[in-house]
Amino acid sequence: MKTKEITVSLSGVIPVASFENLRPGYTITVEPENGESTDDIIVKLQGYLHQVFEHESNRGKADLLDKQYSQLRFYERDGKKYPSVTSILGWDKDWRITQDELRQYASRGTIVGEMVEQYLSTGKWIVPEETPSLAEDVAVLLGGSLGLHWEQCSHKEFCDKFAKEIVAETTQKQIFNDQALYAGTLDICGTYAGKVSVMDVKCGGWDMRQLAAYAMALDADIKQLVILPTGPTDNKCGYKKPVICTTLQKEYEEFLKARAKFKRRFGV
Repeated sequence: MKTKEITVSLSGVIPVASFENLRPGYTITVEPENGESTDDIIVKLQGYLHQVFEHESNRGKADLLDKQYSQLRFYERDGKKYPSVTSILGWDKDWRITQDELRQYASRGTIVGEMVEQYLSTGKWIVPEETPSLAEDVAVLLGGSLGLHWEQCSHKEFCDKFAKEIVAETTQKQIFNDQALYAGTLDICGTYAGKVSVMDVKCGGWDMRQLAAYAMALDADIKQLVILPTGPTDNKCGYKKPVICTTLQKEYEEFLKARAKFKRRFGV
């Protein structure tokens, strides 16, 4: 007896998804080649369909979280959703201030980050009010209740002192880690003081675990993590010094603990 065609199906229920009791189903049909074992083909097809089902489960849970938690962010690639590094590290802290206040601080950080990155690339300072990509963030700050403004920050003084040490090879690079399932956008990858570095422009607090997560998702021999502090300061010199970390593996292990905690809480 000759097998001409093999059909394998898989269906199931995803109880936690954007639509209650999501019920995806998949069927795949193949024609065996000469000499192929029917049992081997079925095992391969079952494995593939389980992978597809897992992707659907991931997407369904992430879509639900998008609706329930506005502060969580996901990146999508090839049909799979990856929680952002900042969501993994901040989901249990962001409730301490309002979403409106968070947005104002984030907009100031976005504006100053863009100003620094453009200065490192061109040697010139952009005017945020005349930069279309920053229009929404400018509006958030100028109309915000906190009275925040980019001119309160120390980015110009910082760059006057330290820009010569920084080589920005790539900026605003999206990264994905398929093993630990997370994604993000790093500020700067290049060199600081001649050493290959992942760098982040910060107007407020920082978390080295964030930079370690970015570094471990890159196909590069990163030597150090560098915070470029450009927020307001009372220092007489008008700037703060860069903060350098060389314990990448230790910081990444701490990030993985936060990643596991996020998965236990949200299921993705």
